[in-house]
Amino acid sequence: MKSLLESDGFQAFMARLIVGYLKFCYRTTRWTHEGREAAEAVWAQGGPALLLLWHQRVHYAPACWPLDRAQKMAILVSLSKSGDFSVRTNTLFGYHIIRGSAAKKTDPTKQKGGAQAFRDMLRWIRAGNAVALTPDGPRGPARDMTEGSLKLSQMSGAPIILIGQSSSRYLSLNSWDRQRIPLPFAVGAMLWEVHPPIAPDADEAQLEARRVELGERLSALTDRADALTGAASGAA
Repeated sequence: MKSLLESDGFQAFMARLIVGYLKFCYRTTRWTHEGREAAEAVWAQGGPALLLLWHQRVHYAPACWPLDRAQKMAILVSLSKSGDFSVRTNTLFGYHIIRGSAAKKTDPTKQKGGAQAFRDMLRWIRAGNAVALTPDGPRGPARDMTEGSLKLSQMSGAPIILIGQSSSRYLSLNSWDRQRIPLPFAVGAMLWEVHPPIAPDADEAQLEARRVELGERLSALTDRADALTGAASGAA
């Protein structure tokens, strides 16, 4: 049974099934939009862009980025075995894949391709494309924005697009961030907020201030989306 579950054929089938299910959820959700005009301006202008959302809402993300008229999008996928399956699903969504993740804080000497992944993302975004990141993932703590995503904006000149998404019907997983899986036929909310790039000459104090500010703004957007849909707010 294990060999069947790990086979390429089964993994490919499951990836198609999951992507098809999520697209069905997006299509049957009645979305309310706020701030979309700012995102539309970024899409129309072209050039680099950095999309940030909390890890809890990662399964809503594909609904917010129209690849037929927005920048090509790359996502960061870990080098783990579960990351291999994520490559399959996200490739079906049309995303460019960059592999790697940050080293654990408890063992900073354990390399997981983080430095190379950052260089790959920087090269991709400087070419006029977009990168989507969950700045509190993949291990949390939930809604605690890391500095790395802001460094990417600082070094590339990419504007930062915060996205808050919610739906009235979802499953909540028993994970560190209570990750949500959307259900179909829901009421949904999708909120955008565009911020200028991190200044190239920003010092550590200024970078920390922007990190706190943007983290609070992203949480506020996400909570606002929950309020619009009647969903539980926060990490619930």
